[in-house]
Amino acid sequence: MGHAQAMNSRVHRSTGGFTLIELMVGIALLGILLMLAYPSYTSFIRNAQVRGAAESVLNGLQLARAEAIRRNGNVQFTLTNTSKGAALAGSTDWNVYAALPATPTVFDDLVQERLTGDASSNARAQVSTTVGTKAADPGAGMPATITFTGLGRLAAATTVRQIDFTGATTDVRRLAIVLAPGGDVRLCDPGHSLATNPQGCS
Repeated sequence: MGHAQAMNSRVHRSTGGFTLIELMVGIALLGILLMLAYPSYTSFIRNAQVRGAAESVLNGLQLARAEAIRRNGNVQFTLTNTSKGAALAGSTDWNVYAALPATPTVFDDLVQERLTGDASSNARAQVSTTVGTKAADPGAGMPATITFTGLGRLAAATTVRQIDFTGATTDVRRLAIVLAPGGDVRLCDPGHSLATNPQGCS
């Protein structure tokens, strides 16, 4: 009987939890893994911010064009160079305004606006009148207004042909939106040639 109780006691002790040393080794290994993964994680976040900003502007441009066709009149898309309404070079707040029939040259009918709401975002934009690879210059050409006619084309006064999206670091994949005079807008990668890659810009 005494022998059986001793064995049960040993079995009970061996099924206990982690020892302090085992727990500390586990925490140390977890810390090492997190340190190794951190650079990839931060790069992923920065790329996601740039893509998110580019897709938001693309959606705004498509909305402005669709609204111009629906109303059969001019509609303006504006990159305001602000973040949540506060001035910040290259930040990507935008709005879409239409002109009322009674005042066809005055854009005072708000269709939609988008405030970034995150001044800490890595994404920054710049605007150009030509298509091609550009040196990073956040805020260049902004604020910028793009007007679509009732036919869905760019108005003659609109000279913007490319909107570039960059980040604060070189590990970020840059993106661009190319605007054709016919009104088509396309998200692309300025690092690729359109002749060899369908994701290219020019």
